[in-house]
Amino acid sequence: MKNELVERLSAKIGEDDLISNIREVNQIKVDFDDWLLKSEGSQQVEVLKAKDKGETIDQIDFSIIKEQFYLLYGNYKENRKKQIELKNQLEEANLKQKNALITELKTLVENEENIGSAFKTFNAIQETWKKIGDMPRTKRDIVQKEYSRLREMFFYNINMYREIKDHDYKRNAQLKQDVIHKLQSLRNGESQIREVEKSLRSLQDDWEDIGPVNNDEWEILKTSYWEAVRSIYDKINKHYDEYRQIQNDNLNKKREIIASLKIKVQEEVDSRNIKQWNSLTNEVKKAQEDWKKIGYASKKDNDKIWKEFKSLCNDFFDERKVFFKSKDEIDIKARDVKKELISQAIAFNNAEDIQSSTKGLIDLQKKWKTTKNAGRYERSLWEEFRKVCDQFFNKKEEVSNELKKQLEDNLNAKNAAIASFKKKELSDDYSEQNLKEDIESFVAIGPVRKDKSNHVLSDFIKVLKDKVKGIKIKPEQVELTIFKLKIDSYALMENRKEIFFKEKSNLRKRISTLENDILQSETNLGYFSVSKGAEKLFDQVNKNNEATKEEILMLKRQLKMIPNE
Repeated sequence: MKNELVERLSAKIGEDDLISNIREVNQIKVDFDDWLLKSEGSQQVEVLKAKDKGETIDQIDFSIIKEQFYLLYGNYKENRKKQIELKNQLEEANLKQKNALITELKTLVENEENIGSAFKTFNAIQETWKKIGDMPRTKRDIVQKEYSRLREMFFYNINMYREIKDHDYKRNAQLKQDVIHKLQSLRNGESQIREVEKSLRSLQDDWEDIGPVNNDEWEILKTSYWEAVRSIYDKINKHYDEYRQIQNDNLNKKREIIASLKIKVQEEVDSRNIKQWNSLTNEVKKAQEDWKKIGYASKKDNDKIWKEFKSLCNDFFDERKVFFKSKDEIDIKARDVKKELISQAIAFNNAEDIQSSTKGLIDLQKKWKTTKNAGRYERSLWEEFRKVCDQFFNKKEEVSNELKKQLEDNLNAKNAAIASFKKKELSDDYSEQNLKEDIESFVAIGPVRKDKSNHVLSDFIKVLKDKVKGIKIKPEQVELTIFKLKIDSYALMENRKEIFFKEKSNLRKRISTLENDILQSETNLGYFSVSKGAEKLFDQVNKNNEATKEEILMLKRQLKMIPNE
């Protein structure tokens, strides 16, 4: 399994300079840890979702890629350590060479009387000095200052070569002026801070390597040089101060997320229902997404607060797992009850007395509807129960005369129920539960003749809608309740598969049309410039879109209510 962060780390290991790229590698490691946690958490959520649905999913073994990453990271640290050790060894060797050159230069200054030979020796010392690499930082200033002091003494003693000295002074002044100009450009530039620091060290080394200048120019050059150097250090310090402030702000934002999430996960922990658990799960996931959008705090604080946030999320998902395990035990009890109903239905299916069995099976169907849902077992149990019922009613075709009479009786009973409900006066406290009970009573009467089914259903729905207009029941709940009435009525019909398929198709087409309408209206708004005249149009379109979105939600809820035949 390829991973971009592993490949980036592998590329960094292949670079020649492993010392200066430590921040980039550490950032890759932080990004990898965040990615690994996110991936493992996402997979954990998907596994829980699949488990709730009674399904299984293929899981990724993140330990392989984790082992691969940390093997590369270990190799990087080992190789970097070797580079640092080698660099330190080289710097110590360079220090010894430069100390030897200082000793040689000191001897030259104190003892050499042949000026021509002295210059030859001096130039050799200076060329060798420039070729030698970096020294340990703790010794560099002392050695460099001593070298500069001896070099200035050397030039001071060469009075006979004043013209050469004056030429070198002018050249050194120009070189120092060039360094100052580069420092000023560096101060005003937009380079990355790490590049600024690196360039500053290099320019300071160049400044020290340049020989002396005329005393009249030295104070001016020195003042300009240190002004530029100090301003660059101010720029560097300002950057790190701002960066620390950003890190502190990020830390505070993360603390706010933890504080808010703690309150939410600790509320009603012992009395949450499934809806509340699912809603809170979405809150936790949103907190995790918000966390990812916040930048890093300081490494010390970031590691500590991340552990606190991770522990809070893990504790929540552990509690959620315990809750749903307990719910599964309840579903198993409901499953056993429905298995018993299936066994009774099979017994009716094998009985000789069709009329008695019909009544018994219809009673079982009613009882099935009032029995507690069995959760993830419900679908397979329903299919098994429906299959037994279908087999019974297929066999019952042999006694169709009796069935026709029953259908006719049901039709008369439903018409009577419609007439009764039409005359019924609904009180102010007539509730959603009362509406459901009246609908269930109507459905419980049983199926009617196929050619009368839609007609009697339409009559009942019309009466229902007229009756509940003045009742304090939410319109959307009325729509859902009536829609469930239609679905329950269709379920009693022989051609229910075709009806369900047609109903689903119509709902999906309507949802698609409404979603396209929203997309089109939002696209059209993009062509209008913001003005006082356009604000009313924007408000109206937004209100229309919100209403359309509500309708889409209603249609989707109705779509979920249709059984999969």
